[in-house]
Amino acid sequence: MDAPTQRFPKLNKKKIIKFVVIFCVALIFTELVAVYCFVAKAMGDFDFLSRAVLHPRSVAKEAYEIEPVAGIRKNSFFIPCSDGSKMHAWYFKKPDSDMLLIANHGAGGNIITRTYIAQSAAKSNYSTLLYDYRGYAWSTGKCNLDSILDDGLTVYDYARRELGYSADKIVECGESIGTAVACQTAASRPCAGLIMLSGLTQLPTPVRHIFPIFSIFPDMFYAKNRIDNIATIKGIHVPVLFVHGKKDEQVPYQCSQQMYAVAPEPKKLVLLPNSAHDDVGRKDADQFQEAITSFLSLCRKQ
Repeated sequence: MDAPTQRFPKLNKKKIIKFVVIFCVALIFTELVAVYCFVAKAMGDFDFLSRAVLHPRSVAKEAYEIEPVAGIRKNSFFIPCSDGSKMHAWYFKKPDSDMLLIANHGAGGNIITRTYIAQSAAKSNYSTLLYDYRGYAWSTGKCNLDSILDDGLTVYDYARRELGYSADKIVECGESIGTAVACQTAASRPCAGLIMLSGLTQLPTPVRHIFPIFSIFPDMFYAKNRIDNIATIKGIHVPVLFVHGKKDEQVPYQCSQQMYAVAPEPKKLVLLPNSAHDDVGRKDADQFQEAITSFLSLCRKQ
């Protein structure tokens, strides 16, 4: 006698394929949502965002043995901070000059890579004070997006108190994120002028420019900080010079155009046709120097 035949329901291949597709799409969507939430949470963490943006680096001692400004020997010292830490500084005293340029550098690097500012100022008969924020290079302490703004005030006050410069003899200069430091200092302290090199408007702008995918995150997802040059520049009533490279790959030159549009007079905007973010002052060197010299001459007459 034959064994009974076992019957199975006929499989519907279309339904199976549809189920698998829906399952995979749901799984991918869930993972994307999880990643989005994770990144959003990280961006909202002030300490994480500060480390990601500022990324300070250590520097070998030998690198500081240079004398970068022709005819002027640097004076190296430390500026004390209220929290007990100290900031390393280079002071280039131009003989027979009573004017001082304070340079606030960008997020990466240190004062060694910003000596072009001191060189340019010396050609304009200005002394220069370069320094590293707390947590950078030889400076002690820790840095974040708010502390660098306080560092700018500390250095300004040191220049007034210890170096003997009056307010009308000081010009603030900032580069990249350092424009926020210079801008905040000029808004809080009297000075003769303000130079904004490769300046950003607000913090999300360069992040989105470098990583377009971050455009999906609205401003409210970023940790609260005090960097808002668009708002700050409106209240500054000293001469302002904006300089930006048109090939800037990190901060679009339109940022300087936007700040220039809302800044009070007197003001000037110089766009360097061949300069990117990290070679302003080196490419288009003659045009850069002409803009700096002309502006610093104006500040001297204020």
